Amino acid sequence: MFKDENHPIKTLWTGLDRFQKLIMASTSVFIVAMVCVAVVARYVFNSDFYGSEELIQMLAFWLYFIGAAQGSRERSQISADIMSCYISCERKARLAAIFKDLITLAICLLVTWWSIQFVAWGFKMNPRSPVFRLPMLIPHAAIALGFILMSLYHFVYLLQDITTHLRLKRA
Repeated sequence: MFKDENHPIKTLWTGLDRFQKLIMASTSVFIVAMVCVAVVARYVFNSDFYGSEELIQMLAFWLYFIGAAQGSRERSQISADIMSCYISCERKARLAAIFKDLITLAICLLVTWWSIQFVAWGFKMNPRSPVFRLPMLIPHAAIALGFILMSLYHFVYLLQDITTHLRLKRA
C-alpha cells in the first residue's frame, strides 16, 4: 500500500494489522481453552465451570468485531457486487466501485456513531455481567472499536479508489 517502508502511515497500518491479528488469535485460543475446560469439568469431573458462557461471550465479541474489521481491512468480506458482472466499461466500473465505497462508508459511519453512543450509555449506566459482575463495557468497547476500524478502512479504500479513478482518467 505504501512505497516507503518508514512512512508513519505504513507503520500505523502494519501496527493495526498486528494488533487485530493478536486479538483474533488470543481470543480464539482462550475461547477454545474455556470450552475444553467446561467440557472436561462437566463430563469428567461432574462439575460445572460456572460463568464460562459469560466469559466466552465477552471474548467472542472481541473476536467477531475485530475479525469484521480485519475483513474490511483485507477487503475480504462477502459482498453482493453483481454490478461488476454487467459493467464492461472500465471507467463505469470504477465509478460504480466508488459509489459502492460511498454507500459502505456512510452505513459504516452511521453504525459507528450508534456504537459510540452505546459505549457512552455503558459509561453512564455501568451495566454489569450477571455472574462475575464484569463491566459490560468490555464487549461494548469491542463493538465500537470494530466499527471505528471498519470506517477507517472503508474511508482509506474510498480515497484510494477515487485517486485511482482520477489518475486513470487523466491517462
